[in-house]
Amino acid sequence: MSKVLLIKPRFIGLEFPLITQPLGLMYIGSMLKAAGHEPKIHDCALDHKDLHALRRILQEWPPDFIGVSIIITEVEETKKIMELIRAIYPEIPVTFGGPWPSANPEKSIMEFGADFVVMGEGELVFPELIDAINRKLPTDSIAGTASWCDGHVKINPGRLLTEEELNQLPFPAWELLDHKMYAKMHSKPAVGRRPYMAMITSRGCPYRCSYCYQIMGKTFRKRSARSVLAEMEELYFQYGLKEFEIIDDCFNLDRERMIAILTSISNKFDDVKLHFPNGLRADLLEPRDMALLKQAGTVSAAFAIETASPRLQKMIHKHLDIEKADLTINASAQAGIYSTGFFMLGFPTETYEEASSTVQYAVRSSLHRAIFLRVIPFPGTELADMVADTLKNKHKIDDAPNMNYYNNSYNVSVMSDKELSKIFQRAYRAFYFNPRRILSIAIHHPKFIVLPYYAFLTMIRALPRMRHRALVRN
Repeated sequence: MSKVLLIKPRFIGLEFPLITQPLGLMYIGSMLKAAGHEPKIHDCALDHKDLHALRRILQEWPPDFIGVSIIITEVEETKKIMELIRAIYPEIPVTFGGPWPSANPEKSIMEFGADFVVMGEGELVFPELIDAINRKLPTDSIAGTASWCDGHVKINPGRLLTEEELNQLPFPAWELLDHKMYAKMHSKPAVGRRPYMAMITSRGCPYRCSYCYQIMGKTFRKRSARSVLAEMEELYFQYGLKEFEIIDDCFNLDRERMIAILTSISNKFDDVKLHFPNGLRADLLEPRDMALLKQAGTVSAAFAIETASPRLQKMIHKHLDIEKADLTINASAQAGIYSTGFFMLGFPTETYEEASSTVQYAVRSSLHRAIFLRVIPFPGTELADMVADTLKNKHKIDDAPNMNYYNNSYNVSVMSDKELSKIFQRAYRAFYFNPRRILSIAIHHPKFIVLPYYAFLTMIRALPRMRHRALVRN
């Protein structure tokens, strides 16, 4: 048996106060337990500035292996974590996983000092890697891993879990979490602090959006409605949880399965609340589906629109049907579901007129909330390849300020920097400075008392960039 410390870095700032449970590590934890190991999860949410709690764990609970799950915004935090680990345990095997290492395995090993990278889904791979190390077997050919070998980083392509394997996975290791901590912090739907649990009911997305990592692959694999309901029942009756955040890539890709899940929830529970902070493809929903979502307990939903320009929709390979999406948004608002739209400004070749049309679409919509994000060409995505010649220094993508969707220095559009900043700031003002929308938000927000807090965050995002950075520094 090995002691395995699983670490979740965090990037929490004025504009990013939201976290959710590290489901990837929780699934890894359950598989490690099944293999006879002793896992522990440390979420750096409370000690992300000083890492004092992590230091104490490393000293008082010496692990045999360490795994770190990383997204792009957590790269800077990961550097500090690795410095701490190496200062205490220079030789301990450290494995990176998650979207950023999967897209950047060479950099993870050569620049960050990881011993291994598990690319993509790691439930089967990580336990196999630990077993090989414990048995002193070769590790440089394990499928789905990258490691240093003969003077270079050797990458071994892996495979995705089959649908049968996905349905056979044990439920996430909820017992490894401090549930009270998550109940005290804001989560993705921005509906206030409260006890909840994130769930994933399917993996993979067949769409090929150029800005997306797609760590779960482009093959859609679904859990059965029975499996999803069994997980929810265990969380409900064993942990007393009544709010669930569904964080699939595309929950509604299989419409019959979606209906089966929602119907089962409606028949089994009468007091649960569902949130869909991502993963609802708007143009695959029928307006009548929103009534079914509401009946199952849905109180908030988010729709990734990105751009209102048909030309840009085609260029980024999202191919969203804007008119159908608009019908879904209207139906969602009519059903009383607090609805959020995600929009991206500053795509390659995007003009000021096209960006303005996206803002106007959001303003005219029935959305209660809109999030406008600056386009960032993250390394490892097709979008980054598209604009490689435009970026003078690709390595600056890892600088903390450039990982901020709201306040970064990237501009790969044909707009001037001044125009992009202007449209970004105007977007928030045009959307929220509307008496009818303010009234609609007040009526439909699931937790009215927290509205001043989210209004403050919105105000910060709308500030001019230089004033904004000064406020963050102070």
